[in-house]
Amino acid sequence: MRHNLSGLLQKGIGLSLVGAALAVVPSSPVTAAPNDPSVLQQMRNEAQGSVTARTSPATAKVGFISATGDLYPSEVSGKSKSGAAAKATEYVDKYARAFGATSAQLDQSAVTATPAGYTVDFTQTYQGVPVFGSKLRAQVDSQGDLTSVSGFVAPSIAVGTTPRVDKATASATAIRLASKAPAGTGDSGADKPKASSLSVTKAELVIYRLGALQGVEGRNLLAWVVEVTDGAQVRETSVLDAVTGKAVNRYSMMAHALDRELHEETIEDTPVWKEGDPFPGTLDQDQQNEVQGTGEAYWFFKNSFGRDSFDGNGKKMITVNNDPDIACPNANWNGTSTNYCSGVSSDDTVAHEWGHAYTEYTSGLLYQWQSGAMNEAYSDIWGETVDMLNDRFNTPDETALRTDGHCSQGTRTAITLVVNSPAEAAGSCVVVPASFGPVIGSEITSDMVIGTDVDENPGDPTVGTTTDGCSPFDNAAAIAGKFVYVDRGSCNFTVKIGHAEDAGATGIIVGNNDSPIGSISGDSPLYGAMVSKADGTRIKSATGTLNITMAPAGAPVLDASYRWLSGEDDPAFGGAIRDMWNPNCYGDPGKVSDEEYYCDTADNGGVHTNSGVVNHTYALLVDGGTFNGVTVPGIGLDKAANIFWRTQTSYLTPISGFADLADGLDASCRDLTGNTSLKKLTVGTGPTGGGQADGGPMPAITAADCAAVTKVAQATELRVKPVQCNFRLMFRKGTVGCGDGTVTKKLWSQEFEGAGLPAGWTTEIEADNSYFEPTISRALPPISEKGTPHKGGAGMLYFNDKGNAGNYGSCKPNDPNDYSSRVSVATPELTVPEGDLPRLTFDQYMSSEVRTDGGNVKVSVNGEAYELVPADAWIYNGPRTTLLSAEEDNTNPMAARRRSPAPTAACRPARGASRRSTCPRSRTRATPSSSGSTSAWTAATASTAGTSTTWR
Repeated sequence: MRHNLSGLLQKGIGLSLVGAALAVVPSSPVTAAPNDPSVLQQMRNEAQGSVTARTSPATAKVGFISATGDLYPSEVSGKSKSGAAAKATEYVDKYARAFGATSAQLDQSAVTATPAGYTVDFTQTYQGVPVFGSKLRAQVDSQGDLTSVSGFVAPSIAVGTTPRVDKATASATAIRLASKAPAGTGDSGADKPKASSLSVTKAELVIYRLGALQGVEGRNLLAWVVEVTDGAQVRETSVLDAVTGKAVNRYSMMAHALDRELHEETIEDTPVWKEGDPFPGTLDQDQQNEVQGTGEAYWFFKNSFGRDSFDGNGKKMITVNNDPDIACPNANWNGTSTNYCSGVSSDDTVAHEWGHAYTEYTSGLLYQWQSGAMNEAYSDIWGETVDMLNDRFNTPDETALRTDGHCSQGTRTAITLVVNSPAEAAGSCVVVPASFGPVIGSEITSDMVIGTDVDENPGDPTVGTTTDGCSPFDNAAAIAGKFVYVDRGSCNFTVKIGHAEDAGATGIIVGNNDSPIGSISGDSPLYGAMVSKADGTRIKSATGTLNITMAPAGAPVLDASYRWLSGEDDPAFGGAIRDMWNPNCYGDPGKVSDEEYYCDTADNGGVHTNSGVVNHTYALLVDGGTFNGVTVPGIGLDKAANIFWRTQTSYLTPISGFADLADGLDASCRDLTGNTSLKKLTVGTGPTGGGQADGGPMPAITAADCAAVTKVAQATELRVKPVQCNFRLMFRKGTVGCGDGTVTKKLWSQEFEGAGLPAGWTTEIEADNSYFEPTISRALPPISEKGTPHKGGAGMLYFNDKGNAGNYGSCKPNDPNDYSSRVSVATPELTVPEGDLPRLTFDQYMSSEVRTDGGNVKVSVNGEAYELVPADAWIYNGPRTTLLSAEEDNTNPMAARRRSPAPTAACRPARGASRRSTCPRSRTRATPSSSGSTSAWTAATASTAGTSTTWR
């Protein structure tokens, strides 16, 4: 057996190998307590009334605390705006460390009057540098009581505040990344923007806490947050390490008195309609819909909540119709205007896009992971609420209540797809029906042809294939009268569908890429469906004639009501695209533990999929029903909307998660209980959409309503962690042996306690880099220039950079100070007796930059070439992701390869994980890179148990 450790590391890398394990102890979620319980107890003792407190999983500090009375009884009166600010400030100053900051780091940033009193906001800075996403929100009621404090601040900040990478360099890097692989282009990978079309709208130096958006503990670093846009299709944020220049996070920001403007195709042209112009004039139907939908959205928020446009100060609401830069059929909010494709202009869609604008200017929910799913859900919520209130697009019926667990007649129900032949491709597929074309109500069998076309980008293997359907098909004659298969990506679905129609196909099957599988939108008479990436690969492996059968999956009972469907009136979608009442009908989760809950990084962490949990929460609270064993009494649209709006404007922060939403809904309901100033919802009426109107007083919210709010959070599991995503420590706890009924015999083991490599071990250095060498030590170098120590223990083997020669270096391509390399250590030959395959076990500690640094394990058996241990051969803590590619500015020689060991979830901060890994046969490699903080992959001992062959 030979261990070639080859992984990019910031300073050094170590591997720690130990004896074989005999049992597996699965990890289970644990609710953390604040790490200073005495302070929390002091907070409880000081408060009047019952106290509720919750720890933030990202910081292990207080994330939410509330009292039924007053958290801070004092002589300071909180009844006035200044008094509320003073009271909240005294409390936050006193207990800043309980939340994770010092009082000097917290600055009061806003005091806002609300129907329940005042909201006082605080943001965090460290040595003058703002902390990204930080916000504490204190609620003071109309009696002057401080009722709650919640939010996020970054604890234990100990980083330098002088960037090694300047603003201009960070801006150029962000533009380069966006031009190579934009985070927000979805299926339009072929339409990469030119760097010359991109500009930086904001570049801010911040303290950034890794893992905060996923709700896991991570480390703090100095970073540039750069927003890049082309004013149309691209609007994304890149978070770049201010020491190394590496991207540590990227995400799209394109959220797919009344003053309005309507433009055709581009905002640069003269508006085709503006406030005060005759209506409808010469406007076509889409243009009319967008004017009216914008008016209804404005008057909904103004009449119901007193909000004057999305910024609260009457900002002009600009709309662009038939935008050629959108991946149609679609619509978006780009930070300046809402933009629409033809046929995508119904009332709920227009209000949905404006909902993103209101979210950006209130809670500021970031468009990634659970906060992004909430951002998307809030837009669905406000869009559907407007749809229920107005008098447009209400056919078919949207007033009849839905039945628990049923789909709607407007829903494409589940289908099956089976490849009948040839044998090598035969089998069932994971499939979702398209939203267009005939409903698959009976069995359909057809031959299928893999469509071939030109490779639009032959020099770029990441964009364009010969089977993506983005150009007219070369084999159109063979396709005629049959189904055609194409790959997802490189162009819009409408382009693929158009080429299928031109070729005379009767149906189109799209093989997914790494994005969440979903329903294909479009307007076409063809049958359509999407299959998984694995199924698509299997289909393309066929050497004979492909034959498939599609059929309905069972006989679902459907409601006649179209209530709670999203996008059902947009002809370009071909039907609804989401079901808020039963998200499972469209492959979205209705609760956190559903198998549909999406855990990967695509779609900004599943924002369009996991929004189903929050959508379902709202729909169930409005209408009532039984779900997940919980019966929720309906409280009606008026009360639910007011509670959700208060939560959005007074409790949520940029990185809030589902648990924060649950806390905010509970607290908002209590805040509004008995309040007689709240109004019924209304959009009003008028020829251009909505109008000023008074909905009249709303019945007061009661304790029974708040009990329903608590129940609905239980039903949809808002406070349940998505444990299926493995957002936790990098490695699982426990040990692994040979299994029940076996005897484990240790055949070989190695500890690292001496001054040098053990006898028989050899080294290998690749990429002409001699900065790193295998080193044995009991203490690792510091993580950062501030001297933060690594966790350690027994003797460890790691890769040292020979006295900081490579530490804190550059990672920019073609930079002479980039010390990235691949280095290896190899064991001597090991002979094991015949029998079952041997198992290798090693203890390891990994602290590195996720998806930039890593390593792998290879094995050579009986003198043959080394082979990478396949993913399915790992028994415990095996590889789960690939490193970033060179195109993504990763200078690791192993860029784009699968790394091992790897986090059990993508994009998880890889710091301080020390657990056991086991694989049946192995060889190990690791790669060091230069960076702003020290990485480590360390090993203490290794052993093999089990079988018989010669390893080296």
